[in-house]
Amino acid sequence: MTWISHLVTRELGWVFREQPTVDVGIDAHLEVVDGATSKATGQLLAVQIKAGLSYFASPTKEGWWFVGDTAHIEYWLGHSLPVLVMLYNPETQKVYWQRVSRQTAISTGKGWKIHVPVAQELSAQSAAEIQPLARPSSELQGLRGLLAWDIEGENAWASWPEKAELYRHLLSARLHMLFSSVVGITEVRRESMPVDMTVWLTMGRNIDVALIHPSSRLDRLVARGKDALDPVVAVVCGAQNLSECPQLRGLTPDPPLFFAAWSPETGGDEDLRTAMEHAIRWLSGPDEVWC
Repeated sequence: MTWISHLVTRELGWVFREQPTVDVGIDAHLEVVDGATSKATGQLLAVQIKAGLSYFASPTKEGWWFVGDTAHIEYWLGHSLPVLVMLYNPETQKVYWQRVSRQTAISTGKGWKIHVPVAQELSAQSAAEIQPLARPSSELQGLRGLLAWDIEGENAWASWPEKAELYRHLLSARLHMLFSSVVGITEVRRESMPVDMTVWLTMGRNIDVALIHPSSRLDRLVARGKDALDPVVAVVCGAQNLSECPQLRGLTPDPPLFFAAWSPETGGDEDLRTAMEHAIRWLSGPDEVWC
């Protein structure tokens, strides 16, 4: 961490900010600095740093394979910032980088691998290659606006398809990170099904997930929940807590229907985690143990 911070600030001339949050897959943020004016630009990148010779144990003719699990890859792909993986060799004190994307991440069946080229050594020359990947802070403000719901507004439903697509992507990444028993997530796009995603668990069981607006109607969802063979977790997108949802007042849904408020902007996962755990427990029964 210290050596990469040194390279970023001295060689690239950028800002390096270590992220103290424990084990969420991002170690630092980089902010691009304009070389001509020496002013911070607000263009940002997220970085995952791996140090040690073990990360150079799978060489190729042009670099190394970095191997990761599905949970981390999905989290990085769903991150609001572009993510770089950096490998540090303690013997040579050299750092090599690669962008995490659906083009660079290759499935191995059980996980993913990313090729980190030897040609992409972190140095002053890297600035020209990395800077175009950075995302302006103005885009992040736009994302925050997209994630926010106008709960009381007359046009609250107008941008639902676009917002639902973004929430689906972010929620998929988060569920992979929170639960080791998640082995896959598929979209559901059928008018007859008031759910948006199916979360596949170990041993072949699954949970349906519905993305709902804080003021959406729940009659079809409640009706499905009563007759469902698999549990349904209804995620109220953008809500800080379920008390913000007027249509839930007085509603006491019975299993296998569970509700959770979730907003990726605040990073609060407690409600989501609780609802998923209840659904898994309902699926499991007293004789099964889930990780």
